[in-house]
Amino acid sequence: MKLSEWEKRVLGISVGILLTSSMRIFVSGAYASLEKTFFYGVMFPSGLGIILFLLSSFIVGKIQRKIGAIVVGIYALASLITDATEYTHLIAALVLPVALAVLKEAEIRYVLIGLVGDLALRILAVGGEPIDFIHTRVLLVISILALAYVLWKEEGQLKSPGFELYGFAVLINLGLIYPNAIMRYSGIETYYLTQFAAYSFVVALAILVSPYLTGKKFTPFLLISGALTLFVQPFGIIGMPVALASALALLEGAKKSRFGVLGALYFVVVSVLAIGAYVGRDIGIPFMEDHLEALITFSAIVYAFSSKSVSIKRPNVKEVAVPIVGLVVVSLLVLTTFYPSPITAEKKTEIIVWSYNLHQGFAPYKGSFNGNELVKLLKTYNSDIIASQEVVGGMIGDGYQDVPLLLSAYFGYYYEYTPAVEGTYGVATFSRWPLEIIEERNLKSIGQARPVQKVRIKSVNLTLVNVHMGLSPEERALQAEELLEVALNDPMADMILGDTNAEPEEEAIKILLREYYDSFAERPPYTFNWGNVDIENIDYILIRRGSTLKVKDYGWLLDVEVSDHRPIYVLISKW
Repeated sequence: MKLSEWEKRVLGISVGILLTSSMRIFVSGAYASLEKTFFYGVMFPSGLGIILFLLSSFIVGKIQRKIGAIVVGIYALASLITDATEYTHLIAALVLPVALAVLKEAEIRYVLIGLVGDLALRILAVGGEPIDFIHTRVLLVISILALAYVLWKEEGQLKSPGFELYGFAVLINLGLIYPNAIMRYSGIETYYLTQFAAYSFVVALAILVSPYLTGKKFTPFLLISGALTLFVQPFGIIGMPVALASALALLEGAKKSRFGVLGALYFVVVSVLAIGAYVGRDIGIPFMEDHLEALITFSAIVYAFSSKSVSIKRPNVKEVAVPIVGLVVVSLLVLTTFYPSPITAEKKTEIIVWSYNLHQGFAPYKGSFNGNELVKLLKTYNSDIIASQEVVGGMIGDGYQDVPLLLSAYFGYYYEYTPAVEGTYGVATFSRWPLEIIEERNLKSIGQARPVQKVRIKSVNLTLVNVHMGLSPEERALQAEELLEVALNDPMADMILGDTNAEPEEEAIKILLREYYDSFAERPPYTFNWGNVDIENIDYILIRRGSTLKVKDYGWLLDVEVSDHRPIYVLISKW
């Protein structure tokens, strides 16, 4: 049975959305499992996910379309029920090769609309993960179920995707399609909802104009040139959309490839290396740390020289205009619902200051996205300033969530973001008043890169240091000395806040207490809790000795499990 034109549209649009979603869930879920294995000794099924992915890539060309429809339908229902990625990524592992098999037969002009559709879902989720919020989750599930329905209707087998299609998936998975990732790769550390929405149109146009680069001999070289701009910040802001358009222009030529299992293995290897760009020292590939631009360029070269530039039927005016109009409507809806830019609060005589490690955008235990839960938590408490650590702004391992954008859009916060690696993972300070960066650096480290950020808030005459320290006592002692140097440089910091990873009796804390005192007269029972297995007291709000700050109250929220850390706070007065 032949598909009708309407069914072809549904097939192409839905597979574009399914492809990006299943890649995010597969990689982020495997990463969440990997974290438990390496950091906490709890064996979770990241290895099983990879095995299932490779197995699915082997059998996908041998299964009936109805079986593919069932697998896609199960993924849709699982996404509706939960965002616990450590479990759903096992289903995504089976779905991703199916998505590439469907992509092989889909018309590219409709797939492009689907990719813009995924972009629209990201805007609706205000830079978060679509399955983390009920309104975007429902829209996502509807589109995936539509694909399952079309697959079910037609008889026959799925076609096996080859190496080049997996090579295309690699490039998309490395962030070419995510506006926040591109901006942060390019060195833009702070932006707000208006800028995010505006740049989303640049990415959407790159997607929709890609058919005009098909059939051109220079397209592969344009792809490589676009990737190379990442080495020269901030030119990636221009080069990455060019690379994206070029990659999509080569997509039709990638359909005829073979060796799909080899391509799936290539996808796994590159994904692991990409994660290693952030935590390479911890998983045995330290050479990858902060080298994501090299990996993107390498992947661009592999794809460019393995795919052919084949001319395709170009979309008509309507097929370009409709997704753009849809994006306009979505953007206007979001910009009128949330804060498009920060709102300055009135000066207060007493302010509430939090310190909170956000755990890379994941709730503990099941790898669930915590953006929605974080928003609900902060709505309950009227925090004026939040010093946060493990803040993600577009990292492959957490589904390319943008936590700084999310919180600024929901609450009208100003923020300053200091990434430790690759522009997308570090510390951020949120404030109801404008902030000024005084200094930012990575502390001397023998393990993961550890950032420190010094900011001044002129409106309330307050200078803060926000820090995330290392994992070994010896490392932390060295970092504490350097941290004091940063804090005491003019202007001297009134407060040091953050995740020190050090218990109160440790040498690093003793060093900091030379010049600062703990604002908590009584320490909380703990500030870090991993399932009652690993319990530590490691988060602090320290105040400089001799400072005019007065601690009016302090506390902690032990019943909050949005992160593996617990929020701590002080109510201070200076006037």
